[in-house]
Amino acid sequence: MRVENWESKFQEVLTNLLYKGEFKHGKNDCVSFVIESIEAITGKKVFNKKYKNLKEARKIIKNYKQTSLLTIALQIAKDNNFKEIDISRTQRGDVLYYVDKRDLDGTLGVCIGEKVMFNWQDGITIIEKEKCIKGWRIE
Repeated sequence: MRVENWESKFQEVLTNLLYKGEFKHGKNDCVSFVIESIEAITGKKVFNKKYKNLKEARKIIKNYKQTSLLTIALQIAKDNNFKEIDISRTQRGDVLYYVDKRDLDGTLGVCIGEKVMFNWQDGITIIEKEKCIKGWRIE
């Protein structure tokens, strides 16, 4: 369930992202952005593992007995009862997965309307949600 005033809390996460500065794995990356967004919207922290680089992130994925960022995202969604939904039905605050051959073979972002915001090493990127392959309702 989304918390009261989730929209303003989520907007604060978006605004803070613009001023966070340098990309850093585990502090200012796609996963931390999505986790902060989910926490602002639902009031609960869904992932609390620390990592400082891709090697440590891959180790966490392996420790969860998963094979990729997508499979760990699917597991976290299941554990938190975030329903997978058709990309066309995603709305502001929902999480989406985009296939990208860099780093972990994909990335997570958050729907901001008709588009999705991602926090990549190359910077903040906004793409059409139809380019994503998975979407989850965050509530």
